[in-house]
Order: sequence, then structure tokens, then C-alpha cells
Amino acid sequence: MAERHSQSSRSTQLFGELSSDKIYCANCIHCKLFRSPVGSANQYGLRVRCSAGKWKKKLGEEKVYKYFTVIRRTLEECDAYVPMGEVETFLRELRKSLPIKDELFTPSATDPS
Repeated sequence: MAERHSQSSRSTQLFGELSSDKIYCANCIHCKLFRSPVGSANQYGLRVRCSAGKWKKKLGEEKVYKYFTVIRRTLEECDAYVPMGEVETFLRELRKSLPIKDELFTPSATDPS
């Protein structure tokens, strides 16, 4: 007999344990993707930061994360959280497009930056 999966069990398979009591930063409008110089002078990596300033190091400095890890960033509470969509759907689509490791890029001659 085939086993049927509920929506919540599919979420668990896709995201590990999708917790309803956590805020997933990737689904917030303040989670910003940017280029960060890495390696040689003309290479960059993709990083994410919180434009609302909620990611801080112990000494108060802004914390940035590698793009491929953004789906793991959560907070217990956040007064600046503005969702960009339904959490499960948004994270499912994001996971499909995220790289599995940190990638370095070299701008092309036609790249605007």
C-alpha cells in the first residue's frame, strides 16, 4: 500500500524541520543579496545581509552570510520582519535556485558593475 504524505511531511522533507515558531530571514524584504569582493581583485561572491540591521556580531558589527546558507537563517522574533510571501512556498522555490556551495564569479566586460 502506498504511503500518503501530508503537506507538513513534505515540508519536513524539503526543509528539514520547518518550524512555525521561527522567522525565516530569507522570506523577509530586509534580506538583501549583494556582491562581496573575494579572492583576486576581479572576483566576487554572493552574500546576504539584513538591511534592518538585525544580524550583528558580538561586538556590534554587521554580520553577513554566504548566499547559499540564507535558507538556514532564522530568528525567534523580529520587529522588522516583512514577509515576501507564504513561507513554505517561498522557501521551496528558493531552495530550487540556491547553489549548494559558495561560488566565485568574475564579471564579464558587459557587466554593469
